[in-house]
Amino acid sequence: MKGMRSISALSPIIPPRSIQRPIVIVGLAALAALALVLIPGLGLLSYPFRLLITIVHELSHGLVALLTGGAFLRFVVFPNGEGVAYTAGGWRLLVIPAGYLGSALFGASLIYLGRSVRWSRAAMAMLGAAVLLLSLRYGLPSIATVQWSSGVITVVAGTAIGAAFLWVARKATTAWVLFLINLVAIQAGLTAFSDLFALVDLSSRFAGAPANDARAMTELTLVPALVWAVLWAVVALALIGASIWRTWLVPIRRGSPRS
Repeated sequence: MKGMRSISALSPIIPPRSIQRPIVIVGLAALAALALVLIPGLGLLSYPFRLLITIVHELSHGLVALLTGGAFLRFVVFPNGEGVAYTAGGWRLLVIPAGYLGSALFGASLIYLGRSVRWSRAAMAMLGAAVLLLSLRYGLPSIATVQWSSGVITVVAGTAIGAAFLWVARKATTAWVLFLINLVAIQAGLTAFSDLFALVDLSSRFAGAPANDARAMTELTLVPALVWAVLWAVVALALIGASIWRTWLVPIRRGSPRS
C-alpha cells in the first residue's frame, strides 16, 4: 500500500488533478463497481461488499428494535452472504422493513457524503468504528450458539472490514478515501436493488418461497408480501435517486461544486 502515500503515486488509477474534481473519482468508482459485477472471476473481490451490506441489513433490524423499545440480542452472517438478526419486542412494523430500507439509506448517505472532500474521511472513520464495535457487541454472542461457525465469520468479517475502513480514514490520501467511499456507496446501492429485486421475485411465488422479511410483514398485517417488496423497492429507489439528484445533479446544474 505504499503507493497510497502520495497523490502522484495513484496515477494512472486516480489522476492527481481529479482531487479537485470528485466527479472523476466517482466515475472511476462506478467503473470499478461495474467491473466487479460484470467481469467473470472478480466475484471474489465483491464478497467483502456482500458481507458488509448484510451486516448493515441485520444491524438495521437490531438498532430499530432498540430505538422502538425492544431488545437487540445478536445477529449472524452466513457464508453465502445471507444473515439473520435476533430481536425481541420493539415496533415490528418498523423493525421488519428496517433491513432493506436501512441498506438503501446507508447507500444513499454514502453517496451524499462521498462527494465531499471534507466529510468523506470522517464518514469512513465513523463507518469503520460503527461496523467494528457493533459486530463485536452483537456478533460475539452468536459464537456461543449452534451457529458458532457463522458467528466467527460475522465477527471476523465485521472487525476486518471496520479496521480496514479506519485504516483508510487515517492513512489513505484524500483521493483514495473518495474513491473507496464511493465504491462502497455504489456497491451498497447495487446490492440493495439486487436484494430487493430478488425479494420481489420470491414474494411473487404463492408457495415454496423461503421465509423473508416481506412474508413476515404479511403475517403481521395480512397485506400480500409482493406489495411490501414492491413498496420497499420504490422507497429504496426514491432514497438513492434523491441522494444522487441532491449530491450531483443539482450542484452541476447550479455550477457550484461541494467540498
